[in-house]
Amino acid sequence: MELSIIIPAHNEEQNLPSLLDSLLSLVKKNSWNAEIIVSDDHSTDATASIADKYSSKHKNIRVIHRRDGNRGMGYTLREATKNAKGEIIIWTMADKSDDLSTFRKLVSSINDGYDMVFGARYIRGGSKGDLAMHKAISSSTYSKVAAFLFRMRVHDITNAFRAFRKEVFDAVTLNSGDFAISPEFAIKANLLGYRLGEVPTTYSDRKAGRTSFKMLKMAFRYGSLFRYLFLPVKKKG
Repeated sequence: MELSIIIPAHNEEQNLPSLLDSLLSLVKKNSWNAEIIVSDDHSTDATASIADKYSSKHKNIRVIHRRDGNRGMGYTLREATKNAKGEIIIWTMADKSDDLSTFRKLVSSINDGYDMVFGARYIRGGSKGDLAMHKAISSSTYSKVAAFLFRMRVHDITNAFRAFRKEVFDAVTLNSGDFAISPEFAIKANLLGYRLGEVPTTYSDRKAGRTSFKMLKMAFRYGSLFRYLFLPVKKKG
């Protein structure tokens, strides 16, 4: 398996059908040997049944039903990635915030030798799109501070939209159960010597459904990651 596309989804019945249709077309257009994994995180709407219907019609779509344990994007991404079969993993959001035209650039950069490649909104050619200004300022500032402190040459580590080699995930111990998994994974991969890259992307704020992102809570979670300036980070095994 060449590629695994992972979609964490919580109550995304309004967005999931069109996203899956677009991803199926993208995979076919690029002739990728790819699986699409919908990781349904305790949804209370029709998300699970929609995913199951697509999976029954398309052999390259798998569904993970998370009905037990803690709810959160970090837990959801960790479980799905652990079970992914692809050598290259792409995380993309169910709310259709990610620009699908970026996928080819992400895969190409991994094939060029990078271990993790971010869809970056804050570099030349990228755009925050219609992301609220206060959110854009917060995320870009955090990424700049983290890049300086951890000596990373990337500019958008809070964006979960990224591609990486499965071997990187297998080597990194991740603890975050929420949105903080995005910067945590970037920081730890960098500290372990993996090669990080980025490609420009444009963000689109969700048009349907509700976000579970809480600014104050995430500010604390993100800030706590600076402890890895002093704590050792080791590869698994």
